[in-house]
Amino acid sequence: MKFNKISALILSLFLVFVACETEESIDITTPDASFKLLEPAISNINLNYNLPNNEAFTIVWNDQLNSGDNYIVELSPDALFESPTVIGSSNTDRFTMTVAEFNNTLLGAGADAFEPFTVFMRVTSGSNMTNSVSFSVSSYSEAIPVILSPDNTFGVVLLETTPNDEAIAVSWEDPDFGENSTVTVNYEVQFAQAGTDFAGAVAESADGMTFSSTHEAFNEIVLNAGLTAEEAASLDIRIKATIEMDGGNMERYSDAVTITVTPYSVELAPILYVVGAGAVDAGWDWATPVELPLQGTKYSGNINLINDAFRFFTVAADWGTGLNYPYYEAVGYTIDSNLVNALDGDSNFQFTGTPGEYFIEVDTAAKTITLGPAIVGPNCNFDQLWLVGAGIADAGWAWDTPVALPCTGNGTYAGNVALINDSFRFFNVNGDWGTGTNYPTYEEAGYTIDSNFSNAMDGDSNFSFDGTPGTYFLTVDDINKTITLGPEQLQCEFEQLYLVGAGVVGTGWDWATPAALACTGAGIYSGEVEFTNDAFRFFTVNGDWGTGINYPTYEGEGYTIDSNFSNAMDGDSNFSFDGTPGTYTLTVDTVNLTITLN
Repeated sequence: MKFNKISALILSLFLVFVACETEESIDITTPDASFKLLEPAISNINLNYNLPNNEAFTIVWNDQLNSGDNYIVELSPDALFESPTVIGSSNTDRFTMTVAEFNNTLLGAGADAFEPFTVFMRVTSGSNMTNSVSFSVSSYSEAIPVILSPDNTFGVVLLETTPNDEAIAVSWEDPDFGENSTVTVNYEVQFAQAGTDFAGAVAESADGMTFSSTHEAFNEIVLNAGLTAEEAASLDIRIKATIEMDGGNMERYSDAVTITVTPYSVELAPILYVVGAGAVDAGWDWATPVELPLQGTKYSGNINLINDAFRFFTVAADWGTGLNYPYYEAVGYTIDSNLVNALDGDSNFQFTGTPGEYFIEVDTAAKTITLGPAIVGPNCNFDQLWLVGAGIADAGWAWDTPVALPCTGNGTYAGNVALINDSFRFFNVNGDWGTGTNYPTYEEAGYTIDSNFSNAMDGDSNFSFDGTPGTYFLTVDDINKTITLGPEQLQCEFEQLYLVGAGVVGTGWDWATPAALACTGAGIYSGEVEFTNDAFRFFTVNGDWGTGINYPTYEGEGYTIDSNFSNAMDGDSNFSFDGTPGTYTLTVDTVNLTITLN
C-alpha cells in the first residue's frame, strides 16, 4: 500500500508538470494584420439619370497593414480581374462616385444601357490588395443616336408623277444599347426647315431604327416643315429617342443632318384650262380656252368635244403648265373610257366618243376624270347649302325649318337670310349633322369671311353673327373663296313661284301644301321638287288660281323648256312631267328664259 501511495504521488507531480508545460506552449496572438474591403450593404444599383450628382455608391476598407496613403480602386467585369479598370484613387479608407461618373465608367467597361451588369471591385496599394466585392448595376444611356444615312450630300427632287416610289430612307444606330436590350426606346424622325433649330418640326414615328417615305408622303412632310414648292431648299433631320420612365421620360437627340429637297406644289389652281382641237370651242391657241373653275376639290363645266386631241393647263397662256394623259395616269386617276392617250408626241388626251356637249369633271380628291350629260343652269357641288342654328332667325337648332342657300351660279350659293346675334353652321345635306362646315374649316381653306361673322368659340366653332340683326343677301363663293353679306335683294318680280298639281308629289290640286321655288336673285327661281308623271301649273301668288302660268304662256314668251316637260293638252294646257319620277332641282330663269331640271 505504501508503494502505491508513492506511485500516485509521482504520477500526480508528473501530470502537474506536463500541464504546466502545456500551458506555457500556447501562443495567444491577435489575428494577422489584413487589408480588407468591407462589402457594401447593397447588391443591386439602378442609376437614376435624373440625379446625376447624387452618390452612386461608397466602399470602405480596413488597412491594418499600413499599406500607404495612396489607394487605387479597380473595377472589373470578371472576378479574376484579367483586365481591370482603374476608376479612382483615395488617400483615406473610403471611395465614392456620383451617378454620372459611375454610369460613364460602366459604359466604358462594356455595360449595355438599362441592362443588369455585374461588376467586381477591389482596392490596391503598392503590392497589397484587398479582397473583391461584387454587385449588379443598371446604367443609363449617355450616347446620342447617330444617323447613318442619309448624309449632308443627299438631295432629292420630289415628283408628283411617282407618288408611291421611295423618296428617302433614314437609318441610325443607338450605341449604348446592345442587341439583346429589353428596354423600349421610342424613336421619331424630326424634319424642320434648316436653321430653325427644329422650331415647328414635323415628327414621324419610326418602327426600329429605320424610316422611309414615298414622294407623296415626304412632299407633305416637307411642305408642312415650311419649305416652298418648286424651290430647292435645305431640310434638317434629327432623331429623337424617348424612354418612358416613372421618374420622368428620358429624351435624347441625334446631331442634325442637312439635306436638299425640292417639293412640288399641292395647291390647286383656281381654274383648269382646256386647249386643243378636240375642245372645239378652244383649238390650239389661247384666244378662247375652255375654263373649268375649281369648286371645292373639283374642276367642272360643260365642254364641246370632237374626235381630236386636247390638254389641261393650270395657267392661262403658259404651255409649260400642261397636264397630259400620262400625268393623270401616273398620279392614280381613273379616266373616262371615252378619253385615251392620243400618242401624238405630247401624249395629249384624245376624245373617242360621240361628238357633242358634255359635262366634264376632274375630281382631285377622288382622282377621277368623268364625262356626263351637259348641265344647263347653275353648277355647284351641291344643289344648295343648308343653314341651321339660333343665329338663323327662321331656322334654330333643328331640322324642321332649315334655311336653304341655293346654287345661283358656278360655285356660288346665294340668297336672303334673316340673321340675329347668335351662332349657326352650314350643312351640305338636309337633316345630316355630319355634313356641317364650321368657321375654322372655311378659314383654313383660305376663304375671306365677312367681318360680321366670327368664330363662335362654342365647342363646335360655329359661325357667330355679330352685326346688326336683319335680313341680308348672303353669298358663299367656292371659286373665289369668299363669304359675303350684302343688302337684302329682291331681284325677281315675285318672292317665289308656286307649283300645284297632281304631277307634284305631296301637293295635288289644292293649296294645302304647294311646292315653292324661292327667288335666288337675278331673276332666277330655284328649288327641289319631287315629280311624278302627271300635270301641274306655276302660280305667282299662293292660293290664287287666277295667277297661274301654263305651258303655252312660257312657250309663247320664248322660253326654252326642259325636254322632260310637255304641254299636258288637258284643257288648261298645264305642264306635264314626262321624265323618270323623282326629286329634281327645278330652275326658272326669267332672264335667260329657260326652265331646266337637274
